[in-house]
Amino acid sequence: MTGAQAPAGTVAAASRYLVASAVSAVALLVLTVQVTARSDAVGAFDADARALADRALGAPDGPWAGAGGWADPAGSALLAAGVLAVLGLLLARRRFGAALWVAAGLSVQFAAETLLEPLVGRPAPVPADGAPQDAGYSFPSGHTASATLVLVVLLVVVRAGTRRWWLCLGAGALLVTAVGVSRVLAEAHHAADVAGGCLLGLTVGCAVAWRLDARDPNSSGKEAG
Repeated sequence: MTGAQAPAGTVAAASRYLVASAVSAVALLVLTVQVTARSDAVGAFDADARALADRALGAPDGPWAGAGGWADPAGSALLAAGVLAVLGLLLARRRFGAALWVAAGLSVQFAAETLLEPLVGRPAPVPADGAPQDAGYSFPSGHTASATLVLVVLLVVVRAGTRRWWLCLGAGALLVTAVGVSRVLAEAHHAADVAGGCLLGLTVGCAVAWRLDARDPNSSGKEAG
């Protein structure tokens, strides 16, 4: 649509995405403060999550664990597949403007992640096998943020309530979970870093969703499922 405004009802309905973005931003701020302060609750959450991963997947001795394990490339490959799938869907539907907004959202997310990492200054996890610790910072998880962002956008461009929408929700949730778990198993991030990545992805993703839903009459709820 060129030079036209969306109906007022559409803009009002889309405002829920702005609310979700704001709520996610506040939650991210609270978590960031807790992580920066080295909260005992954050440490306990990280330890419990890692113990659960160890029991469920045989880490840290299994083939998935560590920087040289399978989890790192597998998580990166899943993320790339998810991003390309969403961009491919938008381009196939000739939603070129939406694809550009997704790219812009990913850029904003990367910039926010780059700003937060040294600001929080959280060291990467100590490898269980005694390997050298990564010199970089770990909060938040950029992989998880990107996966969450593209899931939010996907749910906006597919008609809500349809069978396809529910399939996208299920597949997208599995993707975000798998990417997040892969970052913990690869010892690139703590579990709280993954949670922070989800909140960052929701903050930026919902803002992109608002732009798509408020300005484009072909957005969620109007396209065929």
